[in-house]
Amino acid sequence: MAFDEQGQADTYERRISICKRAYDILTQRIHFAPEDIIFDPNIFPVATGIDEHRNYALDFFKAAKMDKRKSSYAHVSGGVSNVSFSFRGNQLVREAMHSAFLYHAIKNGMDMGIVNPAMLEVYDEIPKIYWNE
Repeated sequence: MAFDEQGQADTYERRISICKRAYDILTQRIHFAPEDIIFDPNIFPVATGIDEHRNYALDFFKAAKMDKRKSSYAHVSGGVSNVSFSFRGNQLVREAMHSAFLYHAIKNGMDMGIVNPAMLEVYDEIPKIYWNE
């Protein structure tokens, strides 16, 4: 997970900085195989109404993409259910959010994730009522 001496990375810049530092330490100092590194650039809740949380999903996607570009052979993971914490109790919305998040995270470089497969919709089958058209 993207943590350092100052705490958990919650911005795009800190996610990249911490993951790059970890990659450099692991590969250059202790000669850890890059293909055995799994970054978790922190998935945070979205739609909380808190202004600082507005870019959390986009920052994760950008960090996943950058981690793949800058860290040859390393993997990207994350706990997908974190994205929907602000919708606890509304399973229909949470399932749609998880599926949409996972769809875009994979497109941006996420190779693996911690998910409850029972809480996933097929992305293309999410009812269009949820889309802002």
